[in-house]
Amino acid sequence: MARIDLHMHSNASDGSFAPDEVARMAAGNGVEVFSLTDHDTLDGLPAAAACATRFGIRLITGVELSVSEEGMDVHLLAYGFDESDPSLAAAVRRYREGRRERARKILSRLKGLGIRISLEEVEEIASGGALGRPHVAEALLRAGHVESFNEAFQRYLGHHGPAYVPKPKVALEEATSIVREAGGITILAHPGTLNRDHLIPAWARRGLDGIEVWHSKHDAAAIERYRGYALLHGLLMTGGSDYHGERTPGVVIGSVPMPDEILPPLDAELRARRLARSRS
Repeated sequence: MARIDLHMHSNASDGSFAPDEVARMAAGNGVEVFSLTDHDTLDGLPAAAACATRFGIRLITGVELSVSEEGMDVHLLAYGFDESDPSLAAAVRRYREGRRERARKILSRLKGLGIRISLEEVEEIASGGALGRPHVAEALLRAGHVESFNEAFQRYLGHHGPAYVPKPKVALEEATSIVREAGGITILAHPGTLNRDHLIPAWARRGLDGIEVWHSKHDAAAIERYRGYALLHGLLMTGGSDYHGERTPGVVIGSVPMPDEILPPLDAELRARRLARSRS
């Protein structure tokens, strides 16, 4: 198992397990440095931090944000920010409400297809977490409209599905600026799933700080490719499993090996951000 895992999710967003349970699993798998990166919410961080302290492992604050680029969703991993920063907290609340409004629109489209699912049902499945398409997929599965989670996306919720609704548009510059002002850094998540490598240099010029080089969906060739991009454009390198629990069978916390050497540059940049923030 890897000593570092900087990408995982709890039921504060679309993961299966509570934040403290995710932290406990990280410690149990031998992970010493981890980040809980739930989608558009910071709610799981206090419980994860308390558990990390109990097990003597390090938590780096994290969140996964969505921005709109070239008509597609691009995920950014934010790390090391001050979670009490009011501007960041306000932005995350806006993004989270955008998720709720998106869920309403998806359910309206499903209704037009003859499938009636209430927002209350989806919110019950989410258990107070930030709403996402996986929660709607679970509702479809429970109601017997589909036979599997994947079928829900293939038939209804995927990008070309009849119930698909795009996320509210957030510019990359907006997200990177908010995170920077909160003392954090932004990393391009799982670039191997985007097929937009040609845009990485421009994103770096526009505020992106790094690339998630190591990921459960990156093979050896992808890892070398993104290491090359990072070195060429002076970007930080990170990695993680992108663990979601039962929704990502075969993916385990700490299952993606990466070198310990990624931490010193990351920590140095975070120290510089904190210093700049204290002087502003």
